[in-house]
Amino acid sequence: MKANNKTLPNTNITLKEFKELLFEHFKAYPSMRTDYKKNVFVVGETYYDKIEIKQNKLCTFCDSLGIKYKKSIGYYFSKCVVIALN
Repeated sequence: MKANNKTLPNTNITLKEFKELLFEHFKAYPSMRTDYKKNVFVVGETYYDKIEIKQNKLCTFCDSLGIKYKKSIGYYFSKCVVIALN
């Protein structure tokens, strides 16, 4: 998809690479979706057996990569981070 080739703001990291980094860091995929109308990528809190991916952990991860994001509330009132796509 074209969205996977888009770079994240202030970085040279593509969306595809970011998804791979998320998996490497958390050892699981968080809830993710691309909103094509708003041109944003949304990563939500996700819970698996013995794995909790919370908004604060997602924020810390984005901060470590220098990725700009906004905290938000997603579907079903779950917390998420929203990243604009270039």
